Amino acid sequence: MKKLLLLMLLVHNIYALDSVSSIPDEQKKVVARVMEVLELPSNENMKKVVFNKLGDFFTKNWSAHWTTNTTGADTKIKNSNAQICDVTIYNDNRVVNCTFVHFKKEKQLFVTLKQYVEAESSDVLKLYNELKEDSKYSIEKETENYAYFNQKGYMSYNTYHVKSPVGMVIYESSYFLDVK
Repeated sequence: MKKLLLLMLLVHNIYALDSVSSIPDEQKKVVARVMEVLELPSNENMKKVVFNKLGDFFTKNWSAHWTTNTTGADTKIKNSNAQICDVTIYNDNRVVNCTFVHFKKEKQLFVTLKQYVEAESSDVLKLYNELKEDSKYSIEKETENYAYFNQKGYMSYNTYHVKSPVGMVIYESSYFLDVK
């Protein structure tokens, strides 16, 4: 009996850790708003998709705002087949911009995520030199102040921008996901 009770407790805790319902209320509000704006099916799977793109950035001192099809007073795309939610999250380590576009008719969700990280120019140059040696990436463009790389076979880019004494790394990735 004790073993059964322990097993049930363990399964319950694993489920709770995996469930979007276990995230803090403020984060749930952002996920719920994105789901509402995009007119996505309100199921656990879609909530996880949205949370998985944003969740890592809900760190110390985070704040978020968004822009949608209905944000502007002069919008003509309010009732479009494609619904947009552009979320910006600020935290102590970076600025993150995540754009969701729900193509309702096609039942697909396009997501593009951009992370902007500032650092000393020497640190950015070090990261740039390391990536330059990585065969999984190809240089798309290189100038005196910036270079950007594409991860071969993916919609993923890393940009290194240096203007001494500071620099910035931009991590960009995009995805197409089926809406179920």
